Amino acid sequence: MSEQSTQSQPDHANPDQAIPDSSILEQIPTATIRHRRLSWAWLVPIIALAITGYFVWDQVIGAQGERIIIRFADASGIRVGTAIMHRGVPVGVVRALELDHELEGVLVHSELSPNASGLAVEGTEFWVVYPEVSLNGIAGLETLLGPNYIALQPGEAGEEEMALPKLSFKALDHRPISAPAADGSLRLTITSDRLGTMSPGSPVLYREIPVGTVRYAMLAQDATHVVIELDIEPRYRPLVYEKTRFWRSGGVGVDFGLFSGLTVQADSLQAAMSSSISFATPNKKMGELASPGDVFELADGVDEDWLKWSPKIELGG
Repeated sequence: MSEQSTQSQPDHANPDQAIPDSSILEQIPTATIRHRRLSWAWLVPIIALAITGYFVWDQVIGAQGERIIIRFADASGIRVGTAIMHRGVPVGVVRALELDHELEGVLVHSELSPNASGLAVEGTEFWVVYPEVSLNGIAGLETLLGPNYIALQPGEAGEEEMALPKLSFKALDHRPISAPAADGSLRLTITSDRLGTMSPGSPVLYREIPVGTVRYAMLAQDATHVVIELDIEPRYRPLVYEKTRFWRSGGVGVDFGLFSGLTVQADSLQAAMSSSISFATPNKKMGELASPGDVFELADGVDEDWLKWSPKIELGG
């Protein structure tokens, strides 16, 4: 037994017996390592997904306008969804309302339309449009049939100055009494020693035809006189020249005679409560055509010679 077991064990001392035959090695398959390359077919959906994501992101960001905060003393008539209007076109919407930190006002968080972001600049004014009834007419009549809205007046920059962006504004309590003459109107300044019954909205007349409107009145810087600003409608700009004369008209005229009694003259209820401004231009020596910003004096009454002036002037289109 010991002899057979001894023969069955390989003799490691013999090198020829330890090395397998080369023919056997050739029959054993060998492993080949190949580096796997990324298929170009996978790049197509990845690129398409990236492009789709970019367009979705661009649409989401592009659909969001400028976010601004408007501080109101009172937010009556304003709610989430209230429109911000300019020239009759919606340019924004109210997103949220909250009291300010001092509990003395309301912060109205609003969002402007993407194409109206240029309105959020220094000098832009906001106010709530309410229906207003006065002797000069009715303003904000559209709010009687629909909800109130927030109106704005864009800020204006100088000729050599760019409008600076702004995200926080303080609203006006009422609509501004003076708006830029952006429609081509002729804006003039009239000086007088007193205001009388003149008020914003009072008519400016030529031959008793309304051709303009009083915008506002204020004391001069030195408080020596009153400054009145008015607009002449574009069509009637050719009526005003350097030698044009303005006078206070309208109001109530009272005449008392011993035999005729008391006579009260008033063109209308509006004329009885609020005066107007009339003007006339001479037939000759009219001077240069008036330019925006020209200053004229307001006479308390009309000179009889002014009423005889009747120049032939071609009106605008």
